[in-house]
Amino acid sequence: MGALWLRTNRWLTWFHRWSGVVLCLLFIAWFASGTVLLFVPFPSLGDRDRLAHSEPVDSSHLTQNPAAVLAKVPGADQLLLVSVAGRPIYLAFAADGKPVAVPGDEGPPSGLFPADIARMVAERYGATPAQRIDGPLQYDQWIVHQHFDPFRPFYRVRLNDADRTDLYVSARTGQVLQKTRGAERAWNWCGAVLHWIYFTPLRKSWFAWNEVVWWLSLVALLASVAGTWLGIHRFLKTRATGRAGWSPFRGWMRWHHVIGLFASIIVLAWIFSGWLSMDHGRLFSKGAVPADGAARFQGMPLDRVARAVPAGFMDRIGPAAEIRFGAVAGRPFAVARGGQLTSTSVLWLASPDTTPTPEIPASVLIAGLKAAWPRAALVERVSTPAPDFYAVAESLGATAEPFSVGELEPLRVYVDAAAGRLLVVMDPSRRTYAWVFYALHSFNFPALLAHPTTRAILVVVLMIFGLGFSATGAVIGIRRLRRSLAN
Repeated sequence: MGALWLRTNRWLTWFHRWSGVVLCLLFIAWFASGTVLLFVPFPSLGDRDRLAHSEPVDSSHLTQNPAAVLAKVPGADQLLLVSVAGRPIYLAFAADGKPVAVPGDEGPPSGLFPADIARMVAERYGATPAQRIDGPLQYDQWIVHQHFDPFRPFYRVRLNDADRTDLYVSARTGQVLQKTRGAERAWNWCGAVLHWIYFTPLRKSWFAWNEVVWWLSLVALLASVAGTWLGIHRFLKTRATGRAGWSPFRGWMRWHHVIGLFASIIVLAWIFSGWLSMDHGRLFSKGAVPADGAARFQGMPLDRVARAVPAGFMDRIGPAAEIRFGAVAGRPFAVARGGQLTSTSVLWLASPDTTPTPEIPASVLIAGLKAAWPRAALVERVSTPAPDFYAVAESLGATAEPFSVGELEPLRVYVDAAAGRLLVVMDPSRRTYAWVFYALHSFNFPALLAHPTTRAILVVVLMIFGLGFSATGAVIGIRRLRRSLAN
């Protein structure tokens, strides 16, 4: 048994030593870039900002009704109306998520929008002349995420402003879907891009990026576990022999060992939770909404919703930038947002003279949830302190409302109360994931969510501690590599 124990420790020492040589600079990059990422997130254009600057639909040019449009795109499960360079355009989304642009006027079919239309859209959006336009592009660094896939290719329009703003206009839909600024792009190269290993040649293949980062993070985690065990073992062995001090080593090894006795908890927590960021359903559920549940929640197919739009209804909506059609519990509606509207307006198609509501009533949402989960004995809205931990963890918008579905192990289901869409299903597995990944990795524990400054200071201090510990490992690793190459 003693010989096996000795061989195991020797093997762990060898693994930790050489994996550390390979990974030491990566650990430094992760801690340093994570600090940048804390203050400068990856560029994104939220719905609220996007719609606030998008041009309103001119209903006077509208000649096609929603039912006629859906007849041209059979199988579509989402329909919205937008304005592209002054033209009303319906966007019908098929089950695979790809949009089809259908003119709402008597003009020619849209197809892919040309560069001059993209320039016009961007200039109206930014209220600034365009300096140049590139594309159409399938990928660049800031539209590499897979949620942009249905909207490719894009035009990248550089505005003539002091911020060196780039707007990304989808050639499929004519919408501005991404916005970046010069300083934001620069900081992200040493922040999110480095931290997530988000380089375009790798990231544009989601499968390749997912596998590379998952395995790399796993090896880093195992190296950290081995180092933590060896550090504690050496400390206990030193004390057992009656020697004074924390460590039997000298020089940089001593610094690495002593700091590691305290920093190892930080490193393990962040490496473990960072590895879980790449879980994607491997160990925990993904929170996906079942397709059949979404259909039951809606209560009627989209073509019936379209046929429920009364004559002359579109003229009464007002100057909205986006009009989305849907239903909950069999009640069809149109949601008008953005443009010159100051708030969301839900208009009920079955009773068009009813006063619009700012969101879908909770009673209607509960009826939809009961239809989606017919075996659930209890469905009720959940009162949560602001900010809601799970909503923040899932990056849900301000209109996300939580509902408890079931009794023994209830699901927490989030619904977009403004658009009438199921967002995420937080079963026990997904809720656990939110804690072990999001709270542990970002330190967005509920007690800290309401105190962002305190959280930022705490995270920076811990990051510096982890960075210093990683730097000692880098020095040791580089020195060992030099000796090995010299021999």
